[in-house]
Parts: sequence; structure tokens; C-alpha cells
Amino acid sequence: MKTASLVLVSALAALGTLAATRPPAEGVYVNSDAWNFWIDEKMASMGREELKAAIERDVDFYAAKGVRAVLYNMNIQRCFYPTKAATPFWKDVAVDADGRMLLRGKFSTSDATLRTMFRAVTNMVAQFPEYMRHRYDHCHKKGIEMWHSFRVSDVHGTALGGERGLHSDLWLDHKEVIRAWYRHAWRGEWPDGTLDYANKRVYDTQLATVRELLLDYPSDGIGFDWLRACPVLKPGFADRDRGVLTRFLRDVRRIADEAEKKWGHEIRMAHRMPARVRDAWGAGFDVPAWAKEGLVDVLVVGGTPATTTEQDCDVALYRALAPKPVVIAAEIDCSVFARHGWYESIDNRVFGNEIDAGFASSFYQQGADTIYFYNHFPRHGAKFPWVREMFAQASDRRTVAAMARRHPATYHIRVGESRLDEPAFPAEIWAKCCNGGVNLCCGEGNEGRAAKVVVGATTPLDVEVLVNTVSCGRAKALEDASGYPAGKAKTTYYAVDVPKGVLHDGVNNVELFNHGDKTIAGDELVWMEIAVSAAEGGGLGAGGGRAF
Repeated sequence: MKTASLVLVSALAALGTLAATRPPAEGVYVNSDAWNFWIDEKMASMGREELKAAIERDVDFYAAKGVRAVLYNMNIQRCFYPTKAATPFWKDVAVDADGRMLLRGKFSTSDATLRTMFRAVTNMVAQFPEYMRHRYDHCHKKGIEMWHSFRVSDVHGTALGGERGLHSDLWLDHKEVIRAWYRHAWRGEWPDGTLDYANKRVYDTQLATVRELLLDYPSDGIGFDWLRACPVLKPGFADRDRGVLTRFLRDVRRIADEAEKKWGHEIRMAHRMPARVRDAWGAGFDVPAWAKEGLVDVLVVGGTPATTTEQDCDVALYRALAPKPVVIAAEIDCSVFARHGWYESIDNRVFGNEIDAGFASSFYQQGADTIYFYNHFPRHGAKFPWVREMFAQASDRRTVAAMARRHPATYHIRVGESRLDEPAFPAEIWAKCCNGGVNLCCGEGNEGRAAKVVVGATTPLDVEVLVNTVSCGRAKALEDASGYPAGKAKTTYYAVDVPKGVLHDGVNNVELFNHGDKTIAGDELVWMEIAVSAAEGGGLGAGGGRAF
């Protein structure tokens, strides 16, 4: 920890100059997961040439201007290729006449998505076994890199008795290697069911799988998705076993060096980290050591265990812990949550180019080198054409700064043990009082731009909005709240214009002075954002932020 502290202290003194000294972004990174590529029902009946064309269409979507690399997720717990080191997706799995998936001859699930994935991958491997090589070649033909994305411990569906055809033989047969299986009574949370990397059987199996990926299938790098799922050390053992994860990565680096000799080019390593440095350290991730030892080339920061983006991300702190030449890639996911459990389903998420632009501009302002897109897929692009355009826009700091942007408040989702979720809003706002504000990083280039504050609540509000201590007046209810999330309770949205000259670059503070006669409970506030007009004076509004 001494090394981490020294690096942090010295770098914090220079945080004000980070943005000025950072070189231009090198292009965005895009993660393509299994639930994207393998859920095409037509793929189960395609012939070789059709499958080849499907792979090319998928690559072509990502091969937009400004994209540096696509990280293809080739495993959940099971692998989507004929692995010898781990468990292939199709092993001991079948679909019966009723469309139910069977695992080891027993009913597993009626999940239609898993059934589609099973049929698609088995047909691909049978008809076009060299598809991974073709994907790599087509990526290079289109001028982008192709990386493997390795999920270190994906545990979708970990409830007791909920074993499905996506769980590996290791997970199914050796519950002693799971970090907290004893917690499974009538249910099990994801963090309870992850693999313990300090267990030799886990360590050896996962390292062998990585070796297979890097040496048997060409790539330009490997990205470790430590948040799918996290943590990966037993409760109470993060400090003791932190070195185990670093040793694991040293072993991976040696394998990557072998792969470089085989394939004749550089193989880089990326790591997907939590939004907060404290969470990363508490989960056993020694980022300073990884940076010092050359075990990380791209540090993906801002991720959460859920499909959300956090605006209050420790970009600058990660930069301090991982100096150049490490690339800091800030993550943007496909949804925003201001309060835990507010949406009735993930399909009610808010997803839009103005929100993406807001996150990108704020992350650049805080010191990011580039952006890492998670859950931005071709199937999204079919409904939202701006998704592909955003890759190019987000690769350029000036472009996203000039766009119309939305900067929403987000709650912090815990990672690891004893880390409670942090609400986005004060616990309460007393009657006739203003007690505490919300910090929102609003990116850069805000001078002279029109802006407004939007607040959503499940209780009637009579509030005066202050931005950076300046009163913007009383907020008025919006007649048109399209583009803002509908929740489990009736929600009213209020808005107020921000006077010119009040909003500045970077972090701005929003306070609500409660003129009402009763206290506003924090859980009655469900949304807050600062919306900024386009640089040329374009109008404000929900715009590209339409809900699903």
C-alpha cells in the first residue's frame, strides 16, 4: 500500500494539469458480449457462407470511424469455442421437444435466449469452426483491432437449484471453489457465487483457459472483465490474497509474450475496474502494482456489476495510480440509475446520445484518454442509429463537448463486501431549508451555453434550484416528460433554466431549497440532471435520451 499511497499523493498535487498534458485519444474500445452476437435465431439454421456473412456484418457495425478495438466476449462460464481447458457451451446440454434446456439430462431452464444461444453456437462450430480466425481477419481488413474479452467469473443464475446450461463443470462440481456458497439458502446473490481465484483449482483452470485463448486464437489483446462478476476472493481475504491476483496477471503476461512471438505482433492487456478506487482496492485489485509491473495497457474505469454508468467515477484518481503509458478508458454503459430499484425493468432504462455525450465529455474533462463502450450493440443500432455514430463522436473530445449533452446524477453501486450503495441525493431536505447538494460533472466547453436542471420526484415539489450557490428560481413541472424514466410510482418532472455564466466546466453543484411545509425524503427524489444545449445554440430537451 506504501507504493500506492506515494503515487497517489504525488499525482494528486498535479491533478489540475492532467487534462492539459494528456495526449489525444487513440480511439474508443467497444465490448461485444455473448448476449449480443449469439441471440440471432436465424443463426441456428445458417450454412457456412451465411455464417461468414453474419460475422462480417457484426464487425462492420463496429468498424466505424474512431474505433480502435472491439473486445469479443468468448466465454460466460462456458466457452463459445471448442475449449479443452474449460467447458464448451454445448457440453451435456440439450433441448427437448418442448423447447426446454436440459443440463446433464435434467431440466435446466425454459429461457428462450439461452436456447437460441445454444443452437447458434453449436451450428457455428459445426458449420464454420474457424470463425474466430475469420472475425480477426475481417477486423483487420476493416482497420480495427480484435481483442478477446475474458469474463473472469460470470455467474448469471446462481440461485440455489438454479444451475443452468451456462455454468461450467468447475462451478457445478466443485462448490468448494466458490467464494461464498455457504450463503445460498433460498437465494443467492451474484457476489456469493463467484469463483475464488486464490483456490488452486480455479487459478489453474482459468489460467489454462487464458493460455488457450491467446495461443490458439489470434488477437490483439485480452481484456479481463473483473466485474462479470466481482469479487473473486473469499470474504475477508482481499488483503491476504491481493498478491494472488497480481501473480495471476504476471503468469498471463508471460503467456501474452509467448503469443506475441507466435503471432508476430504486440498483445496488450486491459482490465475492467469499478468506478471507485476504494472498491477496486477492497476487492483485491492492486492497480498501482499492475501499472508498475506492466500488467495493464488499458485500464477501463467506471464499470458496475449492473448495466449502468456512474458519473461520479474516480477517473483522475485512477490516472494517478496508473500513469502513462497506461491508457485510461472510461466506461459508458447503456442505462442510468439515480436510485436502486427505481425502474420496474431494465427495458425502462434511459439510453441516448445526449446522455452518452454527457458522460464522454465529463470523463475527458476528468482525465480519461478515451471511452470504452459496454452494451452498445448492433441490435441497439437497429432501433437507435445514433449508437454507431456515437463511436466516432466519442472518440473526439471536441466533438462531444460541442454536442447537446445530458449529465444525470447516478447512485453508486457497491462492489465487494461491506460497501453500501450510495444514493445520488441527500437523505432528506427539511421544510423551509436547503441541506446539501448534488455534484454533477458537466464536461467542458460550457461557457455561453444554455442549460437547465431537471428533477424528478414522486412527491409534489415546491423547490428553488441553486447551481453553484446561484438561484435559478423555482422549478416548474414539465408537461412533456418523454425521455425521462417512468418508475414504480407516479413521477413528476420539474425544470428550471440556469442563468448564463453560472454553469462552468467540470463539477457543478445543484441544491434544492425546499419551500414546502414538509420534509422531502431522499427516496422521493428519483432523477436529477443538468442538460446543456449544443454549442451552436441547439434546443434543449430529452432529445436522444429516449427510454426503451
